[in-house]
Amino acid sequence: MKKIFYYLILIVFVLSSCHKGYPGFPGHVKNDSRLITDWIGLHLQVIRNTTGVSHIGYSRHFAYTGVALYESMVTGAPQYKSIASRLNGNVTMPVSTKGNSIFYPAAANAAIAGMLRFFYSAKPENIASIDSLEQVYFAKFVDGVNKNIDLDASVEYGKQVAASIIEWSKEDGSGNANIPYTPLGEGYWEPTPAAFAAANLPGWRNNRTILPESIAGTMPEAPIAFSKDQGTPFHTMVKEVYDVSQSLTETQKSIALFWDDAPNGKYVTAFGHWFSILKQVLEKEKAPLMKGAEAYLRLGITMNDATISCWKAKYTYNLLRPVTYIRKHMGYTDWNSLISTPPHPEYSAAHATLSASAGYALESVFGKNYSFTDHTYDVIGMNPRSFTSFEAAGIEAGLSRLYGGIHYRPSIETGNTQGKKVGSNVLSLLRTH
Repeated sequence: MKKIFYYLILIVFVLSSCHKGYPGFPGHVKNDSRLITDWIGLHLQVIRNTTGVSHIGYSRHFAYTGVALYESMVTGAPQYKSIASRLNGNVTMPVSTKGNSIFYPAAANAAIAGMLRFFYSAKPENIASIDSLEQVYFAKFVDGVNKNIDLDASVEYGKQVAASIIEWSKEDGSGNANIPYTPLGEGYWEPTPAAFAAANLPGWRNNRTILPESIAGTMPEAPIAFSKDQGTPFHTMVKEVYDVSQSLTETQKSIALFWDDAPNGKYVTAFGHWFSILKQVLEKEKAPLMKGAEAYLRLGITMNDATISCWKAKYTYNLLRPVTYIRKHMGYTDWNSLISTPPHPEYSAAHATLSASAGYALESVFGKNYSFTDHTYDVIGMNPRSFTSFEAAGIEAGLSRLYGGIHYRPSIETGNTQGKKVGSNVLSLLRTH
């Protein structure tokens, strides 16, 4: 009987240790995702303070930071597996020589700081904010970790992980994405008002994905054939956008503006918006640190690779935007969309694709039918919006582009399917347990 009792106590101890995930936690530093949520909060602040970065460029920032975050801690969490061997391309992770003396949250703190310094080095105030938060957490760790922990070695390990990911990121082709775009003529995309800007990064479709084969089988079929004639499927499709714009309800306007997400100093981009949602969920759940790192990893990779899939569709089909058709072929020469039309082709709809992929990724960690309220834009006076699931939020994000006047319904529905396909691929490929 005593032996049975002893083994029960031992099992409880082992399970408790697995839940903690890391040795040497100081008593005043809880094993929750506060480290991650604080860094997400700073990242969103930095996005608002950054100019000159294409909206889709932020997909890389979150994805590569997520890989560095996860890999900086996974060695200290036996119930999780490194994903280094599954990544696309050559990436060599450093090997820690300090073993149990590494405090992996300190390594994660240094790794995230290193990644954000690399991506946001243009403004001194951004660097100052990054340095400050890194130091705040380091001071917490200094104040209470066990004596056998080598914090300097922990920080150095995190820096080495970040350096490896940064070098790997430089080979993904994104630096060559701003290739020339030649207009294809009537029925195809052309620059849109008000800025009439050049096509946005046509070469992004050629970027290396984070995971090999993550976008296999995700290319949608061709869109509805172009026609200027009334009564044709194409004309009817565009007419819906115009008709909706003439009778928008206050709720539809609110939805369009809530998911606008333009990188204009006010919004935080579609990628930042979904990471804001993750931040809120982690805070609500008080999730363990490693679970937070896994969620960050999955969300970042899925949205990044979905962006590449979406850009392949956009610059394969080169479909014209509603504002072009409505002005040129329906005769409403002064018509404007509620929100600004981004400078890239119509099909498939990016917000629908990215948001569907994001919802799929978060479902894989927190489950289906997860109810939440999104407070992302409370700080600029917008009312929060509540959802019964991540999927429902993704569907609304896609429909927001119809209400905003910048996408046709079939482009949105196609994007939703495309994003979920990428999400399914990533779920199959990314083995973290």
